[in-house]
Amino acid sequence: MPGLPTLLLVDDDSFVRRILKDVIADTGIDLRLLEAADGEEGLALAAKEQPAVMFLDLFMPKKSGLEVLGAIKTVSPETRVLVISSMDAEPVVEQAIAAGAMGFVGKPFHPLEIAAAVRQALAS
Repeated sequence: MPGLPTLLLVDDDSFVRRILKDVIADTGIDLRLLEAADGEEGLALAAKEQPAVMFLDLFMPKKSGLEVLGAIKTVSPETRVLVISSMDAEPVVEQAIAAGAMGFVGKPFHPLEIAAAVRQALAS
């Protein structure tokens, strides 16, 4: 669907990706949804597709979310990254933001948090 902003979901947990897809579909925001099961695949897909927004887990095989954050500005400089992780202690959040994430959503998440994060990312 040309013209629609792309949202890339990068998480090694297929259940989390499915829940995120359902939640985002329920927001009514028109998006093209893509998904990747690990950091390496996510980074390659970001380089190819140049997504507007990326939800990124921190702890994944092949490349961690922090490694992806370190490389994303080189391969897809306009992508706004939202970290989504069960590790939501303050130092982890600060490290993700310092590495380039524009926001952080802790797991488990509420659908309204996801909708608000997507809207904010698309508006910035």
